[in-house]
Amino acid sequence: MPTPGSPQRKFRLADDALWAEYGQACRAINGSADRSDDIRKHVEAVVAEWKKRSEPS
Repeated sequence: MPTPGSPQRKFRLADDALWAEYGQACRAINGSADRSDDIRKHVEAVVAEWKKRSEPS
């Protein structure tokens, strides 16, 4: 559940079967079907990698 006053970002995934399988995979791997937490972690990892690559050498 979103925190009151927080932006409620959304994305669309039209493939219902894929979304259901993703929930099953999250349960099997993470022990939870909290797909939003899994997506949040992925986004954070991509941004961290991007920042690392963007730093001057």
